[in-house]
Amino acid sequence: MALTFDNETHDFGRVKKGENVEHTFKFTNTGDVDIIMELVSGCECSEIIYKEGAKFKPGETGEIKVIFHSDEEEKGKVNKTLDILLENINPKNGYQFIYELKYNAILF
Repeated sequence: MALTFDNETHDFGRVKKGENVEHTFKFTNTGDVDIIMELVSGCECSEIIYKEGAKFKPGETGEIKVIFHSDEEEKGKVNKTLDILLENINPKNGYQFIYELKYNAILF
């Protein structure tokens, strides 16, 4: 079972404080079983749009959109992480699958 992302990181570059910027992370289920997306979480400065509870069959694609609200952060370099929790259980360790996406920006 695997989610394969086009990119696992995104650099917004220089963002003016108070500006809202967005990026869409695209993925494909490259495994051989259905994947169910249970939860995607991030910081209070991030609005995350995804299909909660969506099932992705092998070969299907999906996306997670993040809107970064820069007014919530101090000026300077910002590094943030989105955590993705799948309903699927990893047979190797008995825990749910977790993936991380990262984005960064420089606020001025």
